[in-house]
Amino acid sequence: MRRRGVVIEKTDKEVVVEIQDPARTCGNCKGCIRLTPDRPPEDYIVRTRDTRNQYEVGDEVILDGEIGPLIKAIAVLYGVPFISLFIGYLVTRLITGSDPQAGLGAVAGLLLGAIVARKITRRFYDHEADFRIVARACS
Repeated sequence: MRRRGVVIEKTDKEVVVEIQDPARTCGNCKGCIRLTPDRPPEDYIVRTRDTRNQYEVGDEVILDGEIGPLIKAIAVLYGVPFISLFIGYLVTRLITGSDPQAGLGAVAGLLLGAIVARKITRRFYDHEADFRIVARACS
C-alpha cells in the first residue's frame, strides 16, 4: 500500500513523515476510516529509517507499507457475513421447513456474521502497517 507524505522531522538515522490524508490520495470512499475508529490527524505521522541520510525536512516522499493485514481484514469483513448468511438460511430451513422463515434466518445470520467479522477484523488490523520510504515524490 503506497502513501505519499512529507518529511517533517529528521534525526541521525530516522525521519518523521506526515502522511497525507488518505481520502485525498486514494479516493473518497473513506474505507480506511470505517475500518478503524476515528483517529486524530497526528495518527497519520510515522517514523521510518533513513540509513543513507538522503532525505531532508520538507521533502515529499512515497512510502510503501505491508498490505497483508489489510487483505486479511477485508476477506474476513466480507467472507464471514456471506458464509453466515447461508448457514443462517440452511439451519432455519432445516428446523422450520419454511422458506419465509429461512429468509429471516438468513438475515439474522448475516447480521450476526457482520458483528463477529468486525470483532475478528479488529484483531487482524490492530496496528498500522510499517512503512518504508521507496522514492522521492515528484511535485
